[in-house]
Amino acid sequence: MSNPFSLKVITDRKNFCNRSEEISDLLAYAENKTNLVLFSPRKYGKTSLVKIVQSQLSQKGWISIYADMFGLASVDNLAERIAKGVYQGLYSRKTAVQKIASAIKSFRPVMRPMENGVSISVESAGTHVFGADLLSKTLEDLGDFIRESGKKIQIAFDEFQDITELGDPNVEGILRSHIQQQEVSYFFVGSRRRILLEMFTDKRRPFFQSAVNYPLKPLPDTELAEFIIQKFNSGGKKCPRKFASKIVRAVSGHPYYSQKLSLFIFNIAEEKVEEKNVEEGLQLLFENESYVFDAILQGLSPRQISLVKAIAREPSASILSSNYISKHGLKSVGGVQAALKKLFALDYIEKTKEGMYRIVDPVFDQWLSRDWR
Repeated sequence: MSNPFSLKVITDRKNFCNRSEEISDLLAYAENKTNLVLFSPRKYGKTSLVKIVQSQLSQKGWISIYADMFGLASVDNLAERIAKGVYQGLYSRKTAVQKIASAIKSFRPVMRPMENGVSISVESAGTHVFGADLLSKTLEDLGDFIRESGKKIQIAFDEFQDITELGDPNVEGILRSHIQQQEVSYFFVGSRRRILLEMFTDKRRPFFQSAVNYPLKPLPDTELAEFIIQKFNSGGKKCPRKFASKIVRAVSGHPYYSQKLSLFIFNIAEEKVEEKNVEEGLQLLFENESYVFDAILQGLSPRQISLVKAIAREPSASILSSNYISKHGLKSVGGVQAALKKLFALDYIEKTKEGMYRIVDPVFDQWLSRDWR
């Protein structure tokens, strides 16, 4: 039997757990040409949600453009990612591709056949324009195409907050100046929520109040448990509701971890999921994620590690109190404040409405507070 659980980006509606309300909302925003900031913790299914919405728009004749901003290397690279997203979005529309090939003058598409289709990248068209000028020219050409195409268009920029890592204070202004003139809907997607939201809520920033803020909330436990049961059934195995609910609770309803834990349990279980399968699956999950979590800690300073471990052991609203600092060996208020700033920026910790500081990732939280290694 093939495992019905997947860790890849989901692009078809039948393999996506509910989100009917969110899909409907995003479709409405796109059709109204409204810009939207879609944010949530990592691995909540934002990219899959956007891909499904764009797929439904494409079926209605829209042009859907998707560009991933994760790990940008330079402003030139940003312009390249946008151009690549345009070509990929237009590949199925041969006439549109021909038009855009001459419209975006700084880049030309490079198409290479693969076993499952065509790989599309871009290369410089030799215009000798670089940096901010290249970005501005790319956006200007894209704007011309949007006006001349006569098509309904939706554009998504994933991990949009990563443009702040480029260190160029002009990038946000360049993007905003062109985007505000384009009669299309943009989705600005991101998982480093604090940085992303500051771009749209700080009145000193170019994107201030230029989009609707849309948090992607956790899936309801009952719906997620039912989805897990159905997926096990589709793979020819049974998962009793009490164990499906236990899977959901074990990872605090996190969409990605629910899928990954279920994937491990499906491989372990025979015809029917048992209690021991859930425990074995959890152990596999923590062992598998330990490589990621070790890498996270290696990227932090000793003070930041001490603080993130303290919050995992004892979530609190009083982490700046002398008692908390003394209890967890955090040394000084200034050190805690500096560590907090970095951990918030990386979206490793968050502050609840009740004022409690806690770890964002539920599995990382458990891994830090228990000896899983």
